[in-house]
Amino acid sequence: MATLSNWSPYDEYVQGGMVDGQFMSAAYTLLAAGPPRLANMGGDFLTAAAGGFADAAASQLAFPIGLCQNWSLGQNMNISRVFEIGSVRSYFIPGRTMGQVSLSRVMYHGPSLLRVLYAHYSDILGSTIFPSIIASPGALANVHDVVIPPGYGNVFLNLASDLFSQPFGLMMMFKDSNEDTVSASYLESCYVPNHNIGVDAMGVVIQESAGIQYERLVPVNVPALDLITGILGG
Repeated sequence: MATLSNWSPYDEYVQGGMVDGQFMSAAYTLLAAGPPRLANMGGDFLTAAAGGFADAAASQLAFPIGLCQNWSLGQNMNISRVFEIGSVRSYFIPGRTMGQVSLSRVMYHGPSLLRVLYAHYSDILGSTIFPSIIASPGALANVHDVVIPPGYGNVFLNLASDLFSQPFGLMMMFKDSNEDTVSASYLESCYVPNHNIGVDAMGVVIQESAGIQYERLVPVNVPALDLITGILGG
């Protein structure tokens, strides 16, 4: 690893400790939808997470989102810059932090994007049942009877439904090419402010996209790779 005293662009990598062939990519990244709060998962889920999700039943509390084509997470912190009379220097005062997620997904077959995001949710509307896709949905923060149907079966498209006034959770997990866990996080109290679906005459797939806002990001304590310090050769 390069240091300020020995740095040479011909002899050293700037970042050391990297192993050839061990990398992260989209193929080793997973998104999963679940209940609004990580605490809603219950102790079994957190215990399974600490053990690397060896407990299959607990690991199914979050529903993997398949056919996702791209996603991005953005975070913004409100910064106030304060000047003073008599100096050209300034101070920074950090404020609130807000985040948003955008993702797109191919509607190949089965549950649509909004249906998948609310996979944990179950409701009875008259004689119509919206079952949870997850076998063990866990403890929901709010048992809400939906009045305006979001859709039926596999496809939810009506964003005006009061179902979408209820929050959900979103889990992100990163592994490397050796399938070793690098990191996991849970986005709590997520809402969908916008949803799009489209197809064109020359297209071969139907694609959906959604924007998501969340209340906070909670790191999940899972067994992960040791911190790369750069001491494993140059």
